Amino acid sequence: MGSGCAKVWRSSVATAERIMRAARRALRAKQDGKQVIVVVSAPRRHHDELISLAREICDQPRPRNDMLLSHRRTDLHRAMAMAIQSLGQPAISFTGAQIGIVTDSFHTKARIKNISTARIRQALNEGKIVIVAGFQGIDEAYNITTLAVGSDTTAVALAAVMKQRSGRQR
Repeated sequence: MGSGCAKVWRSSVATAERIMRAARRALRAKQDGKQVIVVVSAPRRHHDELISLAREICDQPRPRNDMLLSHRRTDLHRAMAMAIQSLGQPAISFTGAQIGIVTDSFHTKARIKNISTARIRQALNEGKIVIVAGFQGIDEAYNITTLAVGSDTTAVALAAVMKQRSGRQR
């Protein structure tokens, strides 16, 4: 498959137009012979709306309510996969938990402890574009966690671990 290197970037997809623009960008990278991983980020306003909703329900939302904050990214990463598929390219979407982004248990401020690359590598080797919901992982007790800095952290960590592990496999 081309150069065999993976291209990883983060994309904020607030509208259908932006989703399709990001999908076309992913497709161009794939056509250039790259294996492509897209980390999807929800717009800041969605995050803020969910925080406001939680505060309307209770004065002090518990930090463990990371599931609420990760929800929008999960919807958007599925929409991105649909957009890429509509352009004729196989794609698959994963949550942080599905690809094994294991974090500590500091809800809303989690730090990545480990990332498994097996499912990503399998999908890339099958010729698919991989879409990952950013900003989320899972702790060792299988609780959804959200990362301290957000989707940028997911993109940087994935790029680093994919580069590191591909170097070992050569």
